[in-house]
Amino acid sequence: DMTITELANTKGIQVQIAGCIDGKEIALVKWIREGRVHLQTIGAKIDFGSYTVRTIYAVLGIKI
Repeated sequence: DMTITELANTKGIQVQIAGCIDGKEIALVKWIREGRVHLQTIGAKIDFGSYTVRTIYAVLGIKI
C-alpha cells in the first residue's frame, strides 16, 4: 500500500486539528506530521488548505 504522500510525490505533510477533540470541553490543538516539511525555506513549494468541520460536539478547524 502506498500512502498519500507517496502518491502525490511530496516530501512531507503536516496537519493541524484544533477544537474540542474527543468530546472534551476544553479545546486542544493536535499536530500530525509525516515526512519532512521545510517551513522556513523561502524557495520551498508549499500548498496550504484550511477547512472548518462541524461535528455533533463542536466545530473543528483543520489546516493542511
